[in-house]
Amino acid sequence: MFESFGRGFRMIGASIKMAWQDKRLLLPSILTVFTNILFAMLIAWQASQKMAHHEVAQQADAPAVTHGMLRHMRHSSPQGLPSMGINSPLDQGGMQQLGAAVTDETTLAVVALMMTWWLTNRFLEGVTTALVYSHLTEGKGSGTFSQACAAVFQSLPAIIILGLVTLIAKRIAGWLRNKRNSGFLGFGFNFLAGIVEVFWTLAGHLILPAIVIEGTSFWGGLKRADKIASGNLLTIGIGEVGVDALCRFTTWILYMIGLSGFGYAYYAKIGLSSPVFVFLALLWASSVVVTTALSIYIRSAFYTCLYVWAIDAEAVQETERVRVKPPEPLAAALA
Repeated sequence: MFESFGRGFRMIGASIKMAWQDKRLLLPSILTVFTNILFAMLIAWQASQKMAHHEVAQQADAPAVTHGMLRHMRHSSPQGLPSMGINSPLDQGGMQQLGAAVTDETTLAVVALMMTWWLTNRFLEGVTTALVYSHLTEGKGSGTFSQACAAVFQSLPAIIILGLVTLIAKRIAGWLRNKRNSGFLGFGFNFLAGIVEVFWTLAGHLILPAIVIEGTSFWGGLKRADKIASGNLLTIGIGEVGVDALCRFTTWILYMIGLSGFGYAYYAKIGLSSPVFVFLALLWASSVVVTTALSIYIRSAFYTCLYVWAIDAEAVQETERVRVKPPEPLAAALA
């Protein structure tokens, strides 16, 4: 495990060095962070608008409250309680009001936002993949952002299918996990769910480079990923470089620091308008943006390096694949 983390640290350092040489590589990941914030705000705004509309409609339909009616409401309908109390949206039992507020229109709007959000993230991930591939194969400054966007646009149908299959795989894994309490077979269901999640996570990271770099269909990308995984095109396993674990751990630590800081400010009764609090909050928010963007970029760079290495290994005889040098960031990690 420690050796894996050591390789991960070297891979992260080499990826940052590569981005420092060609700063365009970070642009899609930075855009991803800000689009995530934008879509989260849109979904929160949509939810608040619908809840406000639902409460206004309830108040308009309610009869005039008399002393006797108030007494009846206390003992019968929970809807007569204050909107911020029991069964309100902020209470654990508030799903009754939330469920009533979720109309077909609301569901369609949220689903459309979520689908657009996911597609935007995959599009920008594909742009990062195209830029890193150009940097690794053609040199610093090769390719343009517009060319990368055009390549990903051409691959959108395959990327959409990848998203649908990913959703199905996650649903199957979730269904299997829900069966874990099914007596003796529960352990087996949980084990199968883990296999589905791990397999599809790794396959998905290799399918996207195949779609973007080679312009294949989804099924073509799936075959390429299977060939890479089973054809001895890589001399290491993906888990041998702990990039994903390190990125998640670093992000988690940063979030915990922020939550601890806000908690301390609350208990110490430090005003939110205090210059010190505002400065530290802005510093923390900037750190979150930079760290998240770097994590997105580093993961994309890692899987692109693996794919480029696999392409180079495929071009030679199997007995000579050990001598094929991986791309520079990956070579630094394996040194």
